[in-house]
Amino acid sequence: MINPRGDVSVNPFLDAQADNKDVSNRISGNIYSIITLPFLEGFSYRINFSNNLSTYKLFNSNPYDRGQTGSVTKENGSTLDLLFDNIFSYEKKIQNHNLNFTFVSGINKVNSEYTTDNGYNIPNLSLSYNSMQQATSLETLSGAYKESALYQMFRANYGFAGKYMLTATIRRDGFSGFARNQKIALFPSFGAAWVVSEEPFFKVPAISYLKLRGSYGENGNQIARYMSLARVSTSLSSSYVFGDGSTTSLGQSPSTLANDDLTWEKATGINVGLDYGILNDRIRGSIEYYKTTTTNLFWNVGLPIATGFNSITSNLGKLVNHGLEFQLSSRIIQNADFTWDIDLNFSTNRNKIVKLLGVDNDGDGREDDLVASGLFIGESIGTIYDFETNGIWQLRDEIPAGFSPGTYRVVDQNGDGVLSAEHDRRILGRKEPAYTAGIQNTLKYKGFTFRMFINTIQGGKNSYLGANHPYGVNGTKSTAQHGNWFTFYDYWSPSNPGGKYPLIWEPAQISPVQYLSRSFVRLQDVSLSYQIPGSVINKIKLKSASLYVSGKNLVTLTKWDGWDPETGQGIISSNPLPVMKSYTLGLNLSL
Repeated sequence: MINPRGDVSVNPFLDAQADNKDVSNRISGNIYSIITLPFLEGFSYRINFSNNLSTYKLFNSNPYDRGQTGSVTKENGSTLDLLFDNIFSYEKKIQNHNLNFTFVSGINKVNSEYTTDNGYNIPNLSLSYNSMQQATSLETLSGAYKESALYQMFRANYGFAGKYMLTATIRRDGFSGFARNQKIALFPSFGAAWVVSEEPFFKVPAISYLKLRGSYGENGNQIARYMSLARVSTSLSSSYVFGDGSTTSLGQSPSTLANDDLTWEKATGINVGLDYGILNDRIRGSIEYYKTTTTNLFWNVGLPIATGFNSITSNLGKLVNHGLEFQLSSRIIQNADFTWDIDLNFSTNRNKIVKLLGVDNDGDGREDDLVASGLFIGESIGTIYDFETNGIWQLRDEIPAGFSPGTYRVVDQNGDGVLSAEHDRRILGRKEPAYTAGIQNTLKYKGFTFRMFINTIQGGKNSYLGANHPYGVNGTKSTAQHGNWFTFYDYWSPSNPGGKYPLIWEPAQISPVQYLSRSFVRLQDVSLSYQIPGSVINKIKLKSASLYVSGKNLVTLTKWDGWDPETGQGIISSNPLPVMKSYTLGLNLSL
C-alpha cells in the first residue's frame, strides 16, 4: 500500500490491521499445613507446596507483512514451576532467655517449552492464522528448558532481656546451572546486636533509643541455566552439503564453550550499624557501614577470534565494595492541627577490582588487566576506558590524515603522532554514581496532607558518566534524540563551528564517544490530599472519603543533553526512553 506521502514505503499503521490473539492462562495451587506436638511445646512443622502452571498462545495474521505477501504465526508455550518446603521450628523461653531454632529444606523445579510456526507468502488469508498450510514458506522453531534448585538452612537465635541478640545461620544451596562438580555451596553468617539504651548505666536524657549491631556473612549468586555447558545452535550458517550433487542440509555448530569449573559467585561481607532515637523518637534513624568482598565473579572473558568463539563465561577475580548509608526521620513541628515530618536518606558506594586472572604475561611484575573486557586492577568495575576528545577539528586546523573538519580531535596520549587503541586510550572516569540522596517533606494541617519528594544522583568530577554522542545514529529509534543522546541538533557545521557534537555523516579514522555527566536533581513526587470530615461523610453513609491530586517527575535539573539521565546512557542504553511526567486527580471512597 502506498502511503499518503506518495512514496513506496509501507504505511507503518498497517500493522494495526493484523489479526492478533494473545491469551495467557495461569493455574496456581498452594497448599500448606502446620503440625504441632502437644508433648513438645514450642515445636512446629510446616509444609509448603505450590504448583504453578502458566500457558500462553500468541497468534498473528498480517496480510501486509513480508512485502504485502502475508505472514502468519502460531506460538504455544507453557511453564510449570514446582516448589516444596519443609520448615521445622522450635522456640523456648527460660526466664529472660529466648531461644529460637529453624531448619528449612526445600526444592524448586522449573520446566518450560514452546513451539512457534511461521508461514510466509500466503495466497488466501480468509481463515487468518488457522490455515497455515497455504503458506509457500514454512518454518518451525521450538525450545525447552528445565532447571532445579535445592536448599537447606539452619538458624539459631538467642536473645536476653531485650538487650542482647545473637543469630547464626548456615545455608547449603545447589543449582543445576553450575558445572557438574560445583553445584553445591555453603554460606555461613552470624550477627549480634546490643540495645545500649536498655542498660541501667545509660543515662542520656536526650537519647531515647540506641542500638549497636554488626554482622558477618557469605552469600551466593547463581548463574543462568546451561551457562557451564557447551551449547550448539541450528542456523543457516551451519548448513552443509555432503556428497556430490547433494542438497543442502541444515546442520548444527557449537555456539559456546563449556566451563567445567564454573561455580558460585560468592560475596563475603561485614556490616556495622547504629540505630538511634532522639528526643522521645522525634528524631530517629540509622547509620550503616558495609564492606563486601566478591570472589569468583561471573564474566564473559574475551577470547581470540581464532578460537572460533568471542568469549567464555568464567569465574574470575576479586571485587571489593564498601559504602555508607544514612537514614533520618524527624518530626519538626507537632501540635493539634499541624505536623511537619522530614525523611532523609543518603548512600554512597565504591568498588575496586583487586584481582583478575592472576597472570603476568608481560612480565612487568604486576597482574595484567583485562583490557578487552574493560577490567583494570585497582579501578571500579564500571571504569570507562576510551579515547579522549579535545574539541572538534575546524576548517583552518592542520588536520591529520583520516580526519576532516567536523570530526572529533582525538588526543595522542603518548605523543608519537600515531593514534592507536593500544597506546592512546585512557581511563576517563566511571559509570557508577558518587552518591544518591532523597528528601521527603510531609505537612499535615487538619484534613490536608502535602507530600514532596526530591531525588538526586550525583557523580562529582568523573563519576556517573554516560555516552552522549550521535555516533551510530542510524541504529536508533528514529533520530538521535529518540536514542537519548541529546535534546537538540547542535551539530558542527561551517556555519556552526562551535557545535557541541561532530558531523554524523562524515567518517573518521577513529570515531570516539563523548562521556558526559548524568548527575541530576529531580522533583519526583508531589501530592496534595484532603480527608473529608466525618460529619460530612456520615450524612452520605460512607466510612471515609478523600480527594487528591499528584504529579510525578515534574522537574529535572541536569546538564545531561539526553531525554533522561537516569534511564538512558546513549549507545550503551537498553532503555533510552524518558521517565514520563504524569498528573493524577482522584477520589477515594470507602463504603
